[in-house]
Amino acid sequence: GIKNYSNWPTIPQVYLNGEFVGGCDILLQMHQNGDLVEELKKLGIRSALLDAEKDQDKK
Repeated sequence: GIKNYSNWPTIPQVYLNGEFVGGCDILLQMHQNGDLVEELKKLGIRSALLDAEKDQDKK
C-alpha cells in the first residue's frame, strides 16, 4: 500500500502538493523548527500558527 508507494515505514504520511514530506515525527520536527509554516507559505497556505504567534507577542 502507501508504505510501498513512498518507501516510508510508518503511517500517517503527509504529502504537500503531491510530494511526500514525511510522517508525524518529521512533521513535528518541522513544526518545532519553523520549517512547516515556511513550506505551507510556499504553497499559498496561511498557517493559523502565525496568528497564534502574533497573539502571544501582544501579551
